[in-house]
Amino acid sequence: MTVSATNSLLSLSGIAFSLPVRKVDAHTWVRRCRLPEARANALLRNGVQQFHDAAAASPVTFACEAVSALLEDTCATPASIDALIYAHTIQSSVLAPPAGTAALIQSRMGLDRALACSVMQQNCVSPLVAIRVLHMLTVAGRPIQRAIVVCADVMGSGCDPLRAIHEFALHSDGACAVLLERGAARNCIVGLHFYTDARYFRGTDDDLQPVPDDRYYWSAFTTMRAALRQAGVAGSDLTHVLPHHVNLPGWRRLMAMLHVPQERLFTANFARFGHVFGADPFIDFHSAPHAQPGSHSLLFSSGLAGCFGAMVIRH
Repeated sequence: MTVSATNSLLSLSGIAFSLPVRKVDAHTWVRRCRLPEARANALLRNGVQQFHDAAAASPVTFACEAVSALLEDTCATPASIDALIYAHTIQSSVLAPPAGTAALIQSRMGLDRALACSVMQQNCVSPLVAIRVLHMLTVAGRPIQRAIVVCADVMGSGCDPLRAIHEFALHSDGACAVLLERGAARNCIVGLHFYTDARYFRGTDDDLQPVPDDRYYWSAFTTMRAALRQAGVAGSDLTHVLPHHVNLPGWRRLMAMLHVPQERLFTANFARFGHVFGADPFIDFHSAPHAQPGSHSLLFSSGLAGCFGAMVIRH
């Protein structure tokens, strides 16, 4: 699924996130799950140190905190927001029908004018897909000048063993909110591409673990390459690559495939935050050093069930 760079009308004008105060390190997680210490050591070797634990807190709490911080940081008023999209990965991160999580966030934050909906089933790529939805609405003539995409996920109590993705990541609870504006001069979206590999439709194996497959690297690479081609940018010209916080050794391999210098991979948040589901690349965008006007950065995420998404930003 492709969005033409020439029709891209949206820019990233602000990012804010909210994470639980409580942090759990890899060794503590191993003890909680009654696993051997070797598992913690393997995680540490791959740059995985800790995760944020929401315990029994609701994802809506963190979503509203992120939206509130976003509005304050950008001086945007609730009345100026034309659309709100809630994105998530875990089914339990959304209220059961007939209730609506997007509507609840809309109500709590006073976004009375906003068209509100939600995106899921693209797992950790869902926030990027939400941006595509907004893009298509603007192309179709919907009068959207300002919109918010907010993603939030909480593992929940009793799910500790499911936090690990092999030795490559520990899922972290939290939320991130992104302000998108039409016609802004900076941080324009100039490439956006998605790919879904249907072979992974089950998502996990019988032990609820992701299925390792070397084809993953090819799928990730081709998704990023397609977004770069839309933007007319070579990998070697990127200022930053802003990844999801999974498989740090694998990212070194992908950087070589893209011909991007290794030092341009932003890795500071792997150990600091853990894998905050779909929020990772946006948290990285917020954290990375400011880029020169006219330069480009690449955001990427992938999720269970074979979902891949890449976005190129012109600063």
